[in-house]
Amino acid sequence: MNAFEKLLAEFDNELTFVFDKNIPDKLPGLICDKTIYLNKDLPFDKAICVLSEEIGHYKTSTPKDITDYKENGKEERKARNWGYKKLVPIEKLKNFFVKKESVMPYELAEEFGITEEFAEEAVQMYKIKGELD
Repeated sequence: MNAFEKLLAEFDNELTFVFDKNIPDKLPGLICDKTIYLNKDLPFDKAICVLSEEIGHYKTSTPKDITDYKENGKEERKARNWGYKKLVPIEKLKNFFVKKESVMPYELAEEFGITEEFAEEAVQMYKIKGELD
């Protein structure tokens, strides 16, 4: 079972997952009640990042219109941070850094099966929280 399938299985009893090619490209995923909708045409590395963020909304947010980013920026940040922690646990990240003299974003992306952007944002989140130098 790959990481995406494991994440789906972990929440299979709590959430419903719908994969639909009709979701707009600018909205690769969303959660409505206890159903997560994902664009089925997303590449694997992007899909797992979107899935983790949507599950993050379920785990950290109160039900509301999350598309109103100005009003709900904190909710969005909490969901993303949950996703970063889920897919890039701090201990695994630190262990990866110890093995290398320097690390490029593409190496993190490959190691954790995520996008480079997600990898960079996860590292930045840990730095801001003081968990990583």
